[in-house]
Amino acid sequence: MSQDVTNCPRCQRRTPAARGDCIYCGEQLPLASIQSAPPQRNIDPAEHAFNTVLEPFPARINESFVTALASALHIELSEATALVDARKPVPLARSQTRAEAEMIAELVRTCGLRAAVIPDAEMKLGQDLLRARRIAISDDELRVYHSGGEMTLIKAEISLLVLGELRNVRVDYTEGIGRRRGQSGNVLDTSEFRSEETLLDVYAESVDRGVRIKADAFDYSGLVAPLSFRSELNFRAALALLRAALPHANFDEDFAKMRGLLGRAWPERSRNEPRGIRRTLAFRPIARASVVSDNRDQFDRYSRLAFLSAKRVQT
Repeated sequence: MSQDVTNCPRCQRRTPAARGDCIYCGEQLPLASIQSAPPQRNIDPAEHAFNTVLEPFPARINESFVTALASALHIELSEATALVDARKPVPLARSQTRAEAEMIAELVRTCGLRAAVIPDAEMKLGQDLLRARRIAISDDELRVYHSGGEMTLIKAEISLLVLGELRNVRVDYTEGIGRRRGQSGNVLDTSEFRSEETLLDVYAESVDRGVRIKADAFDYSGLVAPLSFRSELNFRAALALLRAALPHANFDEDFAKMRGLLGRAWPERSRNEPRGIRRTLAFRPIARASVVSDNRDQFDRYSRLAFLSAKRVQT
């Protein structure tokens, strides 16, 4: 029997060992070693899951390690090389059970590399960072004004700044409705809308003490003088000032180049939004709908992973 398949202790049916529980009766399977990672399943962001994360390797990487990783994950050698060369924590898989995530982590370790399992709960994704509306800097603190009031952050507390960019794409389409029931019509018209938004997450010692700056919804008067008419120029000036005021804080600006690697475990999300049915002047019914996609969940996870990694380094 393949090491990737085991007999369920309850129903005795053969089931993939890497799942962690039986696909037939749900019984928890005994821990086993696997030779290859199971296919990545599309798990809803709202579900509680477990992330297998490739950790940076402190020494020079042997090429055989990378080849073994590519074989274990069923990916191209170039992708495995990019994962290792990132030199930072990268998610490899998101699993429904801890047992499955631990088996994938152990598989990565057999390749000569390092891996850890981080539950979604530890990342506190259900807890949003406070939205900063305005920030004023003094000698040793930042005064953050937000919708619920204000908060003071001591400069020495701030450990990490994470720069990101949210991309939103909406495709609207109109479709004719067939005369017969169940018959689909032709797409009559489509239009696409794109938008991008720059973000900066600022972390102190906990998520409770973190804030998010949205470039297009922030009052720069406390940081930038003179102000520009263009928000992107104000944001760059504010970012430069914050980095100068917080020289001890780590600055992570790699999200843009990491997006391709993050997509394996944390893909960009899309959803369908029906917009109703109407009749044309010729009294023919048409259906309108939109397909909306964005990478907000992906950036939120990347930001929290960077924060957790920074905390581990500090301790």
